[in-house]
Amino acid sequence: MNNIKNLLITKSYTPKDVYEKINFKFDKKFDYTKIRNAYYKVKASLFGTPNNEAHELIKLLESLKNLGFIHFAAKAHPQNKNLEALVFASEGMISLYRSYKDILILDTTFGLNRFNMPVLTLAGVNNNGTTVIFGFAFLQDESSLLKEWVFDNFKQFSQEVPDAVITDGCPAFAKALKNSFPNATSYLCAWHIQLNLKKHFAGFKKKLKKGFLFIFLLI
Repeated sequence: MNNIKNLLITKSYTPKDVYEKINFKFDKKFDYTKIRNAYYKVKASLFGTPNNEAHELIKLLESLKNLGFIHFAAKAHPQNKNLEALVFASEGMISLYRSYKDILILDTTFGLNRFNMPVLTLAGVNNNGTTVIFGFAFLQDESSLLKEWVFDNFKQFSQEVPDAVITDGCPAFAKALKNSFPNATSYLCAWHIQLNLKKHFAGFKKKLKKGFLFIFLLI
């Protein structure tokens, strides 16, 4: 327990990270389930349960909203009151969005926060070609309904709609954007297109070379 506690105090490790580090330290292969259960017990003792922490986060954001520092909205499950989504943006972020709303860039990251929720980043590019952040959202899942809820609230914050939107081509993004920003032009991110090409055509080059070699031998 103390070894796990020392790890979690210094850095936000996943159960798998802790499992590998404990195994390496003692040069022994422990039972993963036991390490994982111990991990969550220690994490709860250090930081509280994710649900309690979510409520504390909402209280903090509400207080900042009341002071006029940020724009904020949260969505909870109607029965169990668990956090389903939240979106927030500072006054500075909204000001940047109003200045550079010609392009809205949307992307999500996974497993990098206390709640293990996908984080949706709303960003753009300023006149110097530098990335600027317009807002953030935590989502329980990547459904089009939650994304549409985020976009509708963000639209209320800013009272503006983007001219164009760049995404990774996720169908849920396309559906949500069609409802929230129907007049915005949608584009696919070139980096994600490149990744998809590498993924789906990784073996094509080798097959092509083998084909040319086979034809050459026939000739």
